[in-house]
Amino acid sequence: MERRNHRRTAAPIQKGTTSVEVISVHDLLLDRSLNPRRQAVDQEVVEHYAAIFKETLWPPILVHRGTNKLLDGWHRVEAAKRAGVYSLPVTWVEAKEEELFALAVKANLGHGLRLSREERYQAIARLRRESWTPERIAETLGCALGMVDRTEKAEDLRVKYKVQSHPGAALPIESLVEVIKLPPEYQDEIVELACEVEAAPTDLRRTVRAVKKGEVETSQDIRRTMTDPEFLKMRKAALPDLQDGNWLMNFATVIDQMENGSFSITPVERDAALSLFRRLRKWADRQLALLGEEEPLPLL
Repeated sequence: MERRNHRRTAAPIQKGTTSVEVISVHDLLLDRSLNPRRQAVDQEVVEHYAAIFKETLWPPILVHRGTNKLLDGWHRVEAAKRAGVYSLPVTWVEAKEEELFALAVKANLGHGLRLSREERYQAIARLRRESWTPERIAETLGCALGMVDRTEKAEDLRVKYKVQSHPGAALPIESLVEVIKLPPEYQDEIVELACEVEAAPTDLRRTVRAVKKGEVETSQDIRRTMTDPEFLKMRKAALPDLQDGNWLMNFATVIDQMENGSFSITPVERDAALSLFRRLRKWADRQLALLGEEEPLPLL
């Protein structure tokens, strides 16, 4: 009998003077394809909700009338089960089946546990694959047409890389959206470096911004920008000394300290030192050429 009571659907309850419809969690249809999150539920969030569930006034979950498919409230439903609560307030949605995913996305854009940037791009990409027009997506989700356009271009770039069997095809949409902000002649190199260093979307965002501003040009600088968030800041901080020539005095001071010191190094450090000194020698020869010296430094 108790089980049957739990399965009663949409029974009204009185709360003060307001009638609120409820639904049993056992009557919900949890269709994973309607959850726009890459990870269906965050277990830490569920545990937190469950611990305070009976003491908290929760907003109604969003459910499709006719199919009982859950559109919004996945964490609340799981938390309710763990807290031993089997009836939840419900807001019904009447819509066509083809609209349910978009409505689920829209609902998850507006509350505390919001969709990530990548999840929003993935949702737009899916709706485009389902033949939704950019205008309809923008109107339904409340997003800018530019976001839809960037998603399309990023997915076109992914198709290109798939044809080429390029590792860039596996990058998140969020990363490819950053890449398409660059002229085509820069894109492949940036993507290759991003794959090489396993750059996160935030790393790519920082790098693309630096390339567009002309703050980095060489592959080495681009790689440093992707892997070291502080690289550009340190470089900017050093510019005044570089422009004033103070770095030459600092460099000379370091050489004096090295000459006056005695160091013992390991075999590994020896190999690193040789590589460094060869690079310094090439750099010094280039500087001499710029100063009008045609002959490289003599070997002592």
